[in-house]
Amino acid sequence: MLTCIQRGDVVTPSSVLPGGTVILEGKRIAHAGPARKTPRGAEEVSARGSWVCPGLIDVHMHGARRWSLDPPDDESFRAIADIFLAHGVTQHVPTMMASDELIAGLSSLVDATGLRRRIPGIHIEGPFVNPEKRGGIQPQYVKPPDPAEIARLQRLAGGRIRMMVFAPELPRAAEVFRAMRRHGILPCVGHTLAASAEVAAVVGRTTVNMTHLFNAMSGVDHKQPGAALYGLTHDNVYVELNADGTHVHPEALRLAYRAKRRDRIVLMSDAVIGAGAPPGEFPYMGRDVIANERGVYYKDDGTLIGSRALLNQCVGRFIRFAGARVEEAVRMASLNPATMLGLARRKGSLETGKDADVVVFSRDFEKARAVWFEGLKFI
Repeated sequence: MLTCIQRGDVVTPSSVLPGGTVILEGKRIAHAGPARKTPRGAEEVSARGSWVCPGLIDVHMHGARRWSLDPPDDESFRAIADIFLAHGVTQHVPTMMASDELIAGLSSLVDATGLRRRIPGIHIEGPFVNPEKRGGIQPQYVKPPDPAEIARLQRLAGGRIRMMVFAPELPRAAEVFRAMRRHGILPCVGHTLAASAEVAAVVGRTTVNMTHLFNAMSGVDHKQPGAALYGLTHDNVYVELNADGTHVHPEALRLAYRAKRRDRIVLMSDAVIGAGAPPGEFPYMGRDVIANERGVYYKDDGTLIGSRALLNQCVGRFIRFAGARVEEAVRMASLNPATMLGLARRKGSLETGKDADVVVFSRDFEKARAVWFEGLKFI
């Protein structure tokens, strides 16, 4: 089966090709580049006035609309996956607190729902974080570092944990860091008060991720550099960046854009229940939350717990707030996360031979006009 996407602006990792052509042959990309004639027998799709992009990959998300990952049930799991796909997010990494019930339940759903190809793993936010920087993580899911717990949680997850957050200033943090690497987990520095030197002492030159840069961490100080400054200035570190406009001020987004290597910034949504929905109140993890025009907050204490923006919207806002070029912002939400997760051989960019994960976006990135995942058209 051939599909030919014509006359759109084709977004590659390094440039935009106006009026280009993307040809999908079965599950793979057969061509992505300058204009070509539509092959005989191919279905032609016009993308005039739109961006033609690789599918986006969200490495940090908790829910969408009226659905959350708590409880871990088939209906909510499928609903969230379909909401993300309808917004051009062809792969996502479900993110949760370190609850045994959630980890076991969500891991089993990956296979039970047939969504394994769209969900490359799960992301545990905790439990070895600094209690003073736990943010929206509930206190019962915060524990002192224990390397044996890494093996137990990975067994519970059936080996599906791909990312885990820890605070490097805590006792035994270095042991936990090494245990994560042994068990195939990408260590993520976050929810931390660590000084830059404390981060360096634990991670060395190892590739790590930094969880939602600037949020719930020690910051940028010219005399007492914290975790955020370490993330900005070290090339072994990927930094997650929430560009919804609430979690990180536009001035700080511009700082990150100008200071950090472009191939080490990973845009993510941190979307929770209420994301992509009208403002309202929702139950979440045994508490009530309020979703308003800025974000999602615990009702009782006002703590910001997540975003109402989905990843496609964050791409558009990063272009607007930081002044990024379109190809840079798209790369930060596609190829960069694919590379960080070890998926870039098949995912993350419009290149011949890669999986046909393709999205036609409106000019403001607010709407996905057409979505293919591995060659199958979703919308």
